[in-house]
Amino acid sequence: MDSYTMLVLPFAGIVVLIGGLLFWLPRLTRPDLYFAVTVPADFRDSTEGRAILGRYRMLTLLCSIVALTLVLADGVRWPLALIAAIVIQESGSLAAYLSCRRRVIPHAVEPVAVREAALEARPAHLPGGWRLQAGPFILLGAAALYLNQRWTDIPVRFPIHWGLDNQPNGWAFRTPAGVYGPLIEGALVCLMMAGLAYGVLRWTRPVRISGTGGEAERHFRRTVVLVLVSVEYLMAIMFAGMSLLPLRPGPPPIAAMIALPIVLVTIVIIVLVRQGQGGSRRATVATVYDRRPTVAGGGVYPEGDRRPESPAEPSARPVGDRTADRYWKAGLFYVNPDDPALFIEKRFGVGYTINFGRPGSWVILGLIVLLPLIIGLVIKAATK
Repeated sequence: MDSYTMLVLPFAGIVVLIGGLLFWLPRLTRPDLYFAVTVPADFRDSTEGRAILGRYRMLTLLCSIVALTLVLADGVRWPLALIAAIVIQESGSLAAYLSCRRRVIPHAVEPVAVREAALEARPAHLPGGWRLQAGPFILLGAAALYLNQRWTDIPVRFPIHWGLDNQPNGWAFRTPAGVYGPLIEGALVCLMMAGLAYGVLRWTRPVRISGTGGEAERHFRRTVVLVLVSVEYLMAIMFAGMSLLPLRPGPPPIAAMIALPIVLVTIVIIVLVRQGQGGSRRATVATVYDRRPTVAGGGVYPEGDRRPESPAEPSARPVGDRTADRYWKAGLFYVNPDDPALFIEKRFGVGYTINFGRPGSWVILGLIVLLPLIIGLVIKAATK
């Protein structure tokens, strides 16, 4: 299999994978959130709701077919075709989402105003403890020690980038930045992933505390953290492997470097799709409405409470994610300076987004922007 095929086929697989995820996204949200709008729980299964879903799926499927055709027709032989495929699939799906969202907005209803809160401090223990978190850094450190021991075996000048013809077209030198640069980059990426994992545990505002919905949500939050930890290990493996390239002749194993992320992403998508946003598909008891009897303090229960949920009252309203629609810009960006939560469940998709109304969110965005700049400086220093 030539280099062209090795690159085109994975890109085609990614387009198919993204297309499948886009196809199912509207059905993965909580039952009373539809295209990021709070609606009655039975709306998405109504005639109008199904018609809106059909329109969205038709448009996203069309965009994905066009993108896949571009990749298979020209792919990396014409980089503009590959860029165009990505732009068409992403921008087309966004346009489909916004179009369908406009059709859902007239059916919006106000969510229940009562919020649930835990009376006990929420534990923020990472799964596996710090031993599991230390794994990626131990791996990177071991690679650094090995390179230090083999320092004299490293060529003074060695390739770090290859073209499609498997010929090197980028070089680095045997300097601390050139040899240890990939390990530094890997450590920074793993630190960012670890910080996000801690933030998901510590700074998210839960939608449900008690009952089956609360249990499913806690399981979902833990799953998201495990996904971030898995990404840490993948990044550590890939960066450690890149750091050892000076000691082996020839280009890196491209097939393995492409296959590993695709396999991980596929597994992650399957796991999250099975659970649904916030564990809504996992719950065995319907948690669409606020069904618990009111108590002094506004229906607040301890974290560990598992009391059964009572039948819905006639006047009950949808819960959604317990945020008002007015705080969501296009249903994608949450801006509420009065909400202390830093991480909020996405209204369209699976996972979490940040509260752009909190100063901490801009610190996170700044770090995300700063990380590529630091990596770029390390690469520049390595190639001097």
